[in-house]
Amino acid sequence: MKNPEQRKQQSILKLKQNNIPYIDWLPCIESSDEVVLRSVDNIAKRAISCLLMIQIACDINNQQYDAETKEFIDTLLNKFVVKNELTFKELAIFNDQASAQDVINMIWKYEAYWVLLWALGIVDELDYPDHTIDCDFAIQAVSSCESLAEFMAKVKLRNIEDILDQADLIYRYDWACVNARLKQQPAPANLNASVVVERHGALNWLIQQDSDWDHPDVST
Repeated sequence: MKNPEQRKQQSILKLKQNNIPYIDWLPCIESSDEVVLRSVDNIAKRAISCLLMIQIACDINNQQYDAETKEFIDTLLNKFVVKNELTFKELAIFNDQASAQDVINMIWKYEAYWVLLWALGIVDELDYPDHTIDCDFAIQAVSSCESLAEFMAKVKLRNIEDILDQADLIYRYDWACVNARLKQQPAPANLNASVVVERHGALNWLIQQDSDWDHPDVST
């Protein structure tokens, strides 16, 4: 078990290996005995409801969302018992009342959803965030299941140490992306700043019980 300072130094070593800027005084994140990880049930339901709303956002973006599609998604929400899990922004997407920017933002939630699949043991690793996710795999993770119980049978929640390792690393990646943006420079070492910020928000949601999925903590 690593203490927060050891975890920080482990992250900094990875930053150095990729020539990514960092600052020594960026704080440590919480230790494992300070964090209450969200329940596997909570994470699984959040993942499924998020994915379904992403699919609607993609349809809206392509001007293909209609009453028939809404009815189909509604059936899936009930089948997976997640209709009551929808956030304020997700409800706006479901009811086709979201702004064009909120639709785009929801599509980017694919990257946050990927973090949840990783936390649930469905995605093997969170690799270097210089590219977007495998959407086909992301969809299949849920579409291959006929029920919430079938989905739950596939998951195995990762341990808190692994999740904190990733939370600390993404925190420092995000600082580097924000620092570059403030200097009007591209993100360093081919980091995709949009991928990084979505991962940052999702990882913090996992370890912060009061975190809001619609407005995650991505402070650096």
